[in-house]
Formats: sequence, structure tokens, C-alpha cells
Amino acid sequence: MRIKRFSAKKLPQVIEMIKEEFGLGAVILSQRENPETGLVEVTAGVREEDLPLGAGGVEPGSEPVPAAKPVSPGTPPVSGLRAYQRAVSAGREKPEKTERSEKSGQKAVGTLGLEVKEELLGAINSGVSQIRELILDLAHRQSLAEKWRDQGEVVRLYRRLLATSLEPELARDLVEKAAASLAAWGGDLLGQLRQTVRPLIRCREGAWPRFLALVGPSGSGKTTVLVKLAALAQKRGLKVSVITLDTLKLGATGQLAQYARIMGLGLKACQSQAELDEAREIFDEADLILVDTSTRDFLAGEQLRLLAACEAQTLLVLPANLKTADLSAAYQRAMGPELWGVALSKLDETQTLGGLLTLIIEVNPILGFFSTGPRIPEDFGPARADRFLDLWLGPQTEEGVVK
Repeated sequence: MRIKRFSAKKLPQVIEMIKEEFGLGAVILSQRENPETGLVEVTAGVREEDLPLGAGGVEPGSEPVPAAKPVSPGTPPVSGLRAYQRAVSAGREKPEKTERSEKSGQKAVGTLGLEVKEELLGAINSGVSQIRELILDLAHRQSLAEKWRDQGEVVRLYRRLLATSLEPELARDLVEKAAASLAAWGGDLLGQLRQTVRPLIRCREGAWPRFLALVGPSGSGKTTVLVKLAALAQKRGLKVSVITLDTLKLGATGQLAQYARIMGLGLKACQSQAELDEAREIFDEADLILVDTSTRDFLAGEQLRLLAACEAQTLLVLPANLKTADLSAAYQRAMGPELWGVALSKLDETQTLGGLLTLIIEVNPILGFFSTGPRIPEDFGPARADRFLDLWLGPQTEEGVVK
């Protein structure tokens, strides 16, 4: 591999110098601004086989470049500018034709043209990919503080956090804090990132309230979370009953009614204060009374008045696959002294938890429960900061390496 440092006043000038000397196969190894000279210094490298003609083993005016040979299925394609030049050189050479072999010569020209076109397209695609990667790498390096731009591990972690849909400013702040902790205390960068984020995730501790009303936007999975929470409570030896303010779900095939029968839960529908008072008397011996609410009347109107009458605390159910702006709007609507915590649902239905972490850090809600799958109650439990970090970054081994 050939490595060289290039310098100029502006970064675009350096890039042009690299492309001119090393071609499109070059890779940026480091970049910095020299405070003494004021020049941008970039160290680049390129494999010998990716050097453009005239910069590597073949000098201008030396032996002519032979025509490209057919590529066998097991032969890896040549990438970068060198493949482009080989293809063009091959296309300039014409196979000799005689009267006796005119048809076979035409066939050879057609085959050669196809091979040249395929190799040329491969070279172009490879070059475009390398340019795109180069631009992204430079953009991400420039986003970080100058002291971290030349540290590949820091840049890679920053890009990884951005891929989880974490807000860029927040991602940069977390990565730079983790890098500073690593420089001060040692260990591994990912472990320091976890140490940085863990205190920012607040989780509910202690006993559950006796009246807990589940609220949330449409599609959040409130009823499913209610059933899982009831199963978890029964597993802990609690007697559970359910009051529903959403009477449209209590048909013969209603999901909640079916689960109530299977699990032996007390269940009553209420549409008025009198019905609610009756339900409270019926369920007087229950350890936990869960209240199912209607999405269409989310913390408004008669439903809100009934919740206030039974002095229920609320559990806001937020789906992990919702956009950050929608998550924030739902939380702002549910905020109040009666908000006991947040249950995060559908954590298994998204690979980008950065938007959710943005909400957790910026709004700082108290997390009550996590729902991570369809199983009841195995995929449901109390919120834990380390559990969220595992879902966001992947589980961590004892050595600090992500599996």
C-alpha cells in the first residue's frame, strides 16, 4: 500500500490532489488542520493495484496495455480508476478480421464490447461507492471536535449512533463525553458510552399504585400492555381486576373480554360515575385495579373526569416505533401529577431506538415497564436502564465487547 500526506489551504484542494495522484481508489487515513502552517493536512493511502496508470508500475510511453481478458466467475473484479482505464484501453483494440473469419470476428467484437461494458459499470459503481463513503467519513469527522477527528474508533461510534436515529447533536455530545472518559479512565469506548448514558435513564422503583389507568395514542398497544401487566401482577401473587372505559371493546369477541375470561380477571365496563362507584365496591378486595381507556378520548372529556373521580394514576404507553416528535407530543399531553410512569411498547418492532433515547434524555420521563415481544409475561417487565442499553447498542460481555 502506498501512503502519502497531502496539504493545501482548503480541504477540496487536498481532495483534488489525492484524486489526481492516487485516483478514485484512495482512502482517507487521517485529517487535521496544522495550527502552525494553517494548512489542511490529509494522509491518504491506496493499494498498488488501484493506482492510476502512470503512478504505479506502468509509466506513460512504456509497453502498451494488453486488451482485457474475459473474467472467470471466480475472479474478483478490479475496482477504481485502474479498471476504468483497462476497460477503455481494451475497447480501443480491434480484433483482426479476414474474409474467411468475418462472422466469427463480428461475434468476438460483440463479446468484447459486453465484457468492457460490464467491467466499466463495475468500476463506476465501485468509484461512486468509494466517493460516497469518503464524503460521509469527512462530514462525520468534521462534525466532531478537532481533538477526536483523527480517532477512527470515535468516528465509527458516532456514525453508529446516527444510524440508530439519534439526534446528531446529542450523538456528538455523548460520543465526545465517552471519549473523554476513556482518555481519563481507560477501558473501552463502548463501555464508557454506556456509563455516560445509564444515569440519564430514569426508571420507576417501589410499589405500584392500586388504581393504574393505561393511556396513550392510537396504536400504542395499551390493551396488550394491560394484559401483560395483569399477568405479571398475578405471577407476583396479586389479585387483579380491570375496569374499562372503552365499551366498544366489550363485544362477544372483544380482546380484553377474552383475556379476562382466560386469566380469571374481574372485568366491568363503566360509562358513568355511578357505574364506576359500583365497580369500586365489587373490586374492593383487589390488590391492583387496571383501567383501560379509550384512545379517541385520550385524557379528555368524560373519561378524564372519571379517572379523576377514582383517583387513578396514569401509565402512558408509548410505542418505540413512533417518531420522536409524536412521542414528545403524546408525553406532553399526558404530563401531570397523576402520571406515574411510561411503559415502552413494541421495542421488538424497531431497530432504531435513537429517537426514543432522544426523548428519554431531553424530556427525562420515569420509565415503568418495557414490552419487548409477544409472549405473556416473558416479554414484559419493569424498566431497567441496562436493558434499554442492551436493546439500543447490543448486549455487553464481561470484557466490554458487544456480542
